[in-house]
Amino acid sequence: LNEDVLNAILEILPRAGLDELSRTCRQLRAACMPILFRQCFQLMQIRPEDPEWFLPYSIWSHIQSLVIQDGCFDKIDATESEYTDNCLLCGVLAQSLFEQWLPRMPRLRSITLYQNPFNDEDSHGISWPTLSGMLSIPTLRTLKIDRLHVCPALRPSDELYIVSVAPLASFEYLLGKPALSVIIEWPVLVKPDYAAEMKALSTALGAVHESLEVLSLPTPSVPIHIFSMHTWPRLRRLVLRGEPSDSLMSSLLSGISHLPFLKSLVLKFSATVQVRPGVLCRSEDAIAFPCPALEELVLTYPDPADQVFDHLPSTLIALSLCCWRHLYHEFLSPYRFWIPSDGPLFALLLSSTDMCRVLCRSQTPMLVRLTLEYRADDGDEALLHHIVQAYPRLTYLKFIRYRPRGVDTVPVVSAVDQLSLYLRIDEILGTHSSGIKPACSPQRAQAAPGPPGYASSDPRRGAWWRRVLLYFSLIAVPRGCRPNGQCFCARFECIRQVCVDIHTDGISDSKLGTFSSH
Repeated sequence: LNEDVLNAILEILPRAGLDELSRTCRQLRAACMPILFRQCFQLMQIRPEDPEWFLPYSIWSHIQSLVIQDGCFDKIDATESEYTDNCLLCGVLAQSLFEQWLPRMPRLRSITLYQNPFNDEDSHGISWPTLSGMLSIPTLRTLKIDRLHVCPALRPSDELYIVSVAPLASFEYLLGKPALSVIIEWPVLVKPDYAAEMKALSTALGAVHESLEVLSLPTPSVPIHIFSMHTWPRLRRLVLRGEPSDSLMSSLLSGISHLPFLKSLVLKFSATVQVRPGVLCRSEDAIAFPCPALEELVLTYPDPADQVFDHLPSTLIALSLCCWRHLYHEFLSPYRFWIPSDGPLFALLLSSTDMCRVLCRSQTPMLVRLTLEYRADDGDEALLHHIVQAYPRLTYLKFIRYRPRGVDTVPVVSAVDQLSLYLRIDEILGTHSSGIKPACSPQRAQAAPGPPGYASSDPRRGAWWRRVLLYFSLIAVPRGCRPNGQCFCARFECIRQVCVDIHTDGISDSKLGTFSSH
């Protein structure tokens, strides 16, 4: 075999088979090494004194992606630590690791740092020397920091300056998702200094502004002023996650006005109890949308009073108006002790009527993908009718629809009738809450196990599963089989597969129903 054919074969082998093959001879071992050690994971609980203790020298030349988990023991109390004097700053992820050792990996392209924090460890993070050391690795293109704070404190000796900067293309800084309403969040004993984080991120992002293409930040640490201080010729995607402050909401549109080439704007804002995150554009700020070439917009907890919907660019091809997190997680939680539809977050959902009014205000005929999360009311048919009339190019459509309390039926047939003009949809599918994705046959669905926690003798299991089979008897049949003319296959001639998307709250009279098509 020549080298190209051998590499193609090695690429499709499972890791276990690749490992065994590499032990057969030296030639095959040399061919397998770049694939076996392309991505490496390392748990760091102590600071290695020698590079060989970190990872063997023999694999350094093959590593392209490195994932490091911070497992140090100094996250709560650093009084007896030999690595750090501040529990906010990790002493295991030391400067020498990133300034001296990792630059000696010639193929290293991606670094991911993460931790699995407990409540008291949420404020733990990396120091400025560690961050500047990573940004100085010349081959680095992607940096992801997950649930670790970026410079939660600055020491007096920290000089916010980077001598040489890598041509970084993607920088993702992620913190935790919003907790469920039932989860009690204990107060953090030692809080990070977000002012220090903003100062450090301003310096770091200012150093890589010319090469950055993807940027993801948590809302407490967003230095919004940084966008007006530099040019961003390559930035195409901006993601902001978390609970936004009033100052961020009021200055966001003016900040991104300096990003003329932005293609994707993802605003995953979390809501407080009974309060939406806020509005991006008020009536007195009636201006054109600051990113004329925008193609994707994700906005959580949309507010009908937000004037931004009147100014969305006509170039938009993907729009998502949902919650973060999706509210059906409240229904599926095994720890809840109330009906989520009576809770405060459920009141923040737009109704079908309000969602239709929001969409009617936007002039985005080029939409290809649309995702909506809303409460059903009398405006369901009007919403579907508007979608069909306003977005003729749509090929992906997803509804997360919450039924009114006491209503057990989902108007599947009515929805299909409304959407019957979308003949270019190739496939309609979804999953129910148990994670099973049955094929189109009701017989296969009946043979599948019930939802988690349902014993075979549980009377709820029969009611739940009969409802699933009822939906399958209406819509989930093989192509060419059209009972009563009431199935998706009869409406969409090009459909190859149909599944059903159902979320239940674990009781027979579920309050939550969804219909998805994409």
